[in-house]
Amino acid sequence: MKYLKLIFLTALCLLSYVATAQQDPMYTQYMFNGLAINPGFTGAHESISLTAGTRIQWTGTDSEKPVTHTFSIHSPLANDRVAIGANVVADQIGATNRNMFMFSGAYRIPVGLGKLSFGMSGGIMTFNSEPVDARDAGDPLNQDIGTITRPEIGAGIFYHSDRFFMGFSIPSLMNNSFDDNDATMPYFNFQRHYFAYSGYVFKLSEDLQFKPNVLFKFVEGAPMQLDLNANFLFYEKFGVGASYRSLDAFSIIAELQLPKPFLRIGYSYDLAHTNLFSQQYGTHEIVLNYRFGIKKNILLTPRYF
Repeated sequence: MKYLKLIFLTALCLLSYVATAQQDPMYTQYMFNGLAINPGFTGAHESISLTAGTRIQWTGTDSEKPVTHTFSIHSPLANDRVAIGANVVADQIGATNRNMFMFSGAYRIPVGLGKLSFGMSGGIMTFNSEPVDARDAGDPLNQDIGTITRPEIGAGIFYHSDRFFMGFSIPSLMNNSFDDNDATMPYFNFQRHYFAYSGYVFKLSEDLQFKPNVLFKFVEGAPMQLDLNANFLFYEKFGVGASYRSLDAFSIIAELQLPKPFLRIGYSYDLAHTNLFSQQYGTHEIVLNYRFGIKKNILLTPRYF
């Protein structure tokens, strides 16, 4: 465990210098939707796990608001060392649409009281956008580029025990560029995004658990972003929490866990603390997780991530 923590802290230090704006989808409930940001999370639920999520940003605005839909499925295989999964993301921001269809695989080894997982993902990304009537006739945003498809790969590591988790990932490694054949400059460039995160669950009493966790997000050309989260779980069924995201928003989080069958329902509401505060009514995110095929030696509840 000491060595794992040292590796993780080193990774955070490498990310701690100032780093275009965040392009990958943002998730308030990343800790319950792990495959969306880290292929190393594949199989971590020790069951067949289905997760669906929807995030609607900046409700109340007149312009087309960012909307993200996700769906994932993953499970360990019979030998328990290998896990496989798939993840679908549909992300719309204004006139642009990006869809990702990714398959993931992870190799997991026992380390200390938990498992260390090395994951890779591969698939395709599609991108399309309606032309924008920009003032400059040569602006690449005026291009009608149609729908463009590019290959995509990602990588990540994830460690977890019953009460501790940490991960580091680069979900999109390709630095894809989108333009048409006649363009003098790219319509859009996607930069690599780096995620590093960790959390621990403290048992305060028989009926109360406390889970602080932290997430660092880094993309070239933008300031590093920090998420600080604190969640309380009551009677291993009901959860409430709060989150602070630097340069963006405060959030509240609520969750409900049902043990048989295992179902988790999570909801979060973000309220911007930037200049966007007076321009919109907040961001809503809901995440549903259902698990089955759980091994007899795996506890159905509680699940903390």
